[in-house]
Amino acid sequence: MFSKTFGHALRATTYIATHGTQGNKVPLSVLAQGLNIPQPVLGKVVQELVRHGIMDSTKGPNGGFFINNSTLQTPLTSILKITDGSLLFTQCALGLKQCNPNHPCLLHHHFAVCRDGMIEVLEQKTIQDLVLQAEQEFVFLV
Repeated sequence: MFSKTFGHALRATTYIATHGTQGNKVPLSVLAQGLNIPQPVLGKVVQELVRHGIMDSTKGPNGGFFINNSTLQTPLTSILKITDGSLLFTQCALGLKQCNPNHPCLLHHHFAVCRDGMIEVLEQKTIQDLVLQAEQEFVFLV
C-alpha cells in the first residue's frame, strides 16, 4: 500500500529518534547497517527528510543524523507527503482519472472508507508514538 521509500523514511526517522541527539549523531553507515537498507538508497531518503526539517545532520568525521525540536511531534502524514506526495489521498483505487464522489468508480466508496481511516491514523500518530511503542512493545524496525 505504501512505497518502500515511505517505509525506509519511517524506519530511519524512528531509529534516529531513538538513537540520535545533537550529542549522539547516527552516521549513515550505522543507520544503513542497523536497518539493513543499502546506504546509497537510505542516504537519499534521509537527506530529503533533513531538507524538509524532519531531522538534522552534520557532515564530517563526527557527523551524522539527529533529531531536532520538531522530530518527535512530526505526524506520519508529513513523512508520507515527503516520500509519496499526496496521491494516496486523492487517487482512484482503480487508477481512473475521472473518479470522484459525483462520478465514482466501482470501488470508490469502499476505498474511500479505507483511505480515510488510514489517513486518520497517520495524522494522529507521531514519531514520538512510534518511539514509545518501540520502547514498550516487541516490534521490529528491521
